Amino acid sequence: MQSQNSPHSEPVVPKQYIVPFLLLVSCFALWGLVNAMAEALVPAFQSVFPELTNMSKAMSLTAHYGAYAFLAIPASIIVKRYSYKAGVLLGLGVFAIGVLGYIPSTIFHSYDLCLSSIFIYASGCSILETSCNPYVLSMGSQETAVRRLNFAQAFNPVGCLIGLVIGKFIIFANFIEPTVAQPLTDAQQSSNMQWLATPYVILALVAIAMWLIIFFRKMPEGSGADKSDAHDPSQSFTATLKRLMSLPRYYWGVITQFFYVGLQTMAWAYIVDYAVRTVQIDQASGMSYYIYAMVCFIVMRIICTALMKKYNPANMMSLLAVIGIFLCLGAIYLPGWSGLICVIAISACLSLMFPTIYGIALRGLGPDAKLGAAGLIMSILGGAAVPPIFAANLDHDFLSWTTMGLFPEAEAIVRSSYYILAACLVIVLVYGIRFRNTHVTPEDEEENPFVVEATGELPSGGKQ
Repeated sequence: MQSQNSPHSEPVVPKQYIVPFLLLVSCFALWGLVNAMAEALVPAFQSVFPELTNMSKAMSLTAHYGAYAFLAIPASIIVKRYSYKAGVLLGLGVFAIGVLGYIPSTIFHSYDLCLSSIFIYASGCSILETSCNPYVLSMGSQETAVRRLNFAQAFNPVGCLIGLVIGKFIIFANFIEPTVAQPLTDAQQSSNMQWLATPYVILALVAIAMWLIIFFRKMPEGSGADKSDAHDPSQSFTATLKRLMSLPRYYWGVITQFFYVGLQTMAWAYIVDYAVRTVQIDQASGMSYYIYAMVCFIVMRIICTALMKKYNPANMMSLLAVIGIFLCLGAIYLPGWSGLICVIAISACLSLMFPTIYGIALRGLGPDAKLGAAGLIMSILGGAAVPPIFAANLDHDFLSWTTMGLFPEAEAIVRSSYYILAACLVIVLVYGIRFRNTHVTPEDEEENPFVVEATGELPSGGKQ
């Protein structure tokens, strides 16, 4: 009896699942890598297509994160109808096709083709995320499911760091940057496009290799293909959606997650722009500060995970939101390097937010958690919809008056855009305060193991 209740009664990853688990872990790193590159390379498109406005550059983020909104629910249906393995293979296949789209983009030097390529490979990432997270949970006992998923997710920021290193030392380091006095020639623009496309073509080969290995490898079935409830009217799409929309903490969670993802995307995508305009460095050097921000994010996530054992995650999230708001004000009004430090430190405040919102929204949903999780994945659309507001300010300057003439015009424009980040943090703060008393019960943990991973809470008397 005791061995059934102890989370240490068996290994986190059973021996028979080690190889399939490692194959899935590589998928976590893969989508982390391309997500980081999508945000880091927003300023890179200016060196490939000099005619682009800031709004046009931001369309690369709209294409990337917009794909998540279109594919989240279809991906969950595919996994439910067939298997987790089918979802992973489909995701890798779509991803490979998408990144190979950079070849015609380079040949025809077309930004529209780049956007199409981004949308397709991001669709593959959406399918992968929808398939891999629950697949990892199914590879072993539910007693160790939470720790198993935590372990797999640890490789996502590793992939992010690899993506940033690729951006800094391969793409930006070989870019020819335009100047006002010396715009780029057609040959120089083509050279930049080749350096931009090369890492993606290599990623296509990696994805194809992963697809072949997983296709020929015997993988565990998991529970994704369970169709026992397919004819139960209470488990229909409409009935489930109706129940979800009757829960304020769920639908407000989806809305809050929408603005959080937009906040995170802006916080990272425009670090380089901020550094270039405020401390007068080049784009390649500005990438270093993006890497510093990612390190802050990872370190703070580890610290917050440890603190969750003692403190309420929603209260911690609210506190970090308040600190983040003050850091946004520092980014707006503090001069030079002080402002840049504030921009980097904002990332530390973001580390806790996504999983905490996710956990509060999904608490105790039971079978409804599958569709509920898809709704939260769809909220990643915020990464497509919110950053264009930031870009619109860069192009049309409707907020620089808030800096009260303290800075030159170009600098004041990017600084004032951080009011948009502050507004998103206010939304997160309100959600954290409103639902701070949401707790996890033993019944909730049994119904939905995602909750404990997301909130860091354990039922009374539980051990970790």
